[in-house]
Amino acid sequence: MTVKEEVAGPLLLATRPFQPAWLVACPTTRAILGVEAQKAASVYKHHESVKKRAKGTKIKEETINKVGDVSRLLAFQPQYKAQLKARPDVAQGELVRVTDWKLLTPESYDRTCFHIEVDVAGTGLEHLVNGSQGKALSVYATNDAEKVDAFLQKMNLDPNEIVSVEEIAPGDEGTVVLTTVYKLFTQYLDLFGKPSREFLKKLFPFAEDVLEKVAIAELTLDRKSEEFLDRQARAFTFADYILEFPSLKIPVSKYAELLPTVKQRVYSICSSSDYHPGKCQLLVVREDWQAKGGDTKFGLCSSYLTFLRPGTVCVAHATHSVMQIPEDKSAPVYMAGLGTGLAPFRAFIEQRKHEKTQGARVGPMTLFFGGRHAHAEYYYRDEFEKFEAEGLVKCCNAWSRDQKQKVYVQHKIMEEADSIWANLGREGSKGFFFLCGSKQPEKDVFAALLKIFETKGGLSNQEAHKKMESLQLAGRYVTEVY
Repeated sequence: MTVKEEVAGPLLLATRPFQPAWLVACPTTRAILGVEAQKAASVYKHHESVKKRAKGTKIKEETINKVGDVSRLLAFQPQYKAQLKARPDVAQGELVRVTDWKLLTPESYDRTCFHIEVDVAGTGLEHLVNGSQGKALSVYATNDAEKVDAFLQKMNLDPNEIVSVEEIAPGDEGTVVLTTVYKLFTQYLDLFGKPSREFLKKLFPFAEDVLEKVAIAELTLDRKSEEFLDRQARAFTFADYILEFPSLKIPVSKYAELLPTVKQRVYSICSSSDYHPGKCQLLVVREDWQAKGGDTKFGLCSSYLTFLRPGTVCVAHATHSVMQIPEDKSAPVYMAGLGTGLAPFRAFIEQRKHEKTQGARVGPMTLFFGGRHAHAEYYYRDEFEKFEAEGLVKCCNAWSRDQKQKVYVQHKIMEEADSIWANLGREGSKGFFFLCGSKQPEKDVFAALLKIFETKGGLSNQEAHKKMESLQLAGRYVTEVY
């Protein structure tokens, strides 16, 4: 996968002075234009300057003319209220720079898990991304540049053509979005996403060949459900359907009506911004699955983050999460993290570490972490062992494949039955229990807590269920599973 660094966003421009509009600057434009060019006294002189700079390059004449149009708006930026924007359709989105990336699993392992850090100092995110305070990070991926280039070439679309895209414009009257075709397909449209039948209903009118028009339309019918579902199982994308039918003639301005935009992907933040000022860190696993036919497919955003490196930028904003450490710093906290569900609990422990450093009296913390193999999936091992040595947290790890008999987090939870009953179940207790990660073990963790209440507290099964319900209502049993 190729990730291009220039995620330079739209320019907020106008069709005439004092009427704002949006424009995404194409890489060619940004390379040609100089600071002095933006200060040109007239449109004519400015355009001539652009042509002079382009002389001797491989840039086509029509591209130079388009650059001239963009240059006109840039040259009179104050009058046209031009601004650069990362994603005009995401008002709260900001560009943040990657400052660290580390692979956490062995290179030969069958799972790719990594740590990534972005710099939020001086941005609107700086005080909104504390992973211990109910915050997550929404990230907007971009499509694979090489795959986009191949698609544009097959569809005979000029990547440097400037188009207006009303569908992703802000709601202000008189505002339009101008962008290059390349930026439209790379940063905005979910070209390689999973289509629905509604997409096919919109697509078939663009087919010029009657047989192809019928073939597309039939895929929307109930009698073709099996074939459509088979295509879904084979992970057909919007691009696959469009390229399958050669007679499709889709005006570039219509793609924004046909295709959805790339949506946010939400990641738990694995750091405390009090412990790491100006930084936001994520624990990410690259999602992959086997499609019907045997092809390995990868998640868009997790793959995008997999190939980012320090110095590159991405679009992100803060999002709410239910994972929030108790306000009472002395309250006992139990945390069950499954895989990358460990993320918010690293932030919890860092927050308590920070508070302890500031002189606060902090309560006991117990971490139940589940994975397959300790050598490959004990993320941040050195950190947790250090925190445990300091007495900040007790680590109860369950490695399901490291011994003959499988061990899961619910088994480790049962080993702490006395402590859990005293701090979570007993009348007057003030402890909290948090669970984050895969949905599958949720029922087993719930059952383990019920059993503890029954065996250690002498509650009936019905009473144990009521106890769990009361803990949930009080916000003392919190889950975030996916």
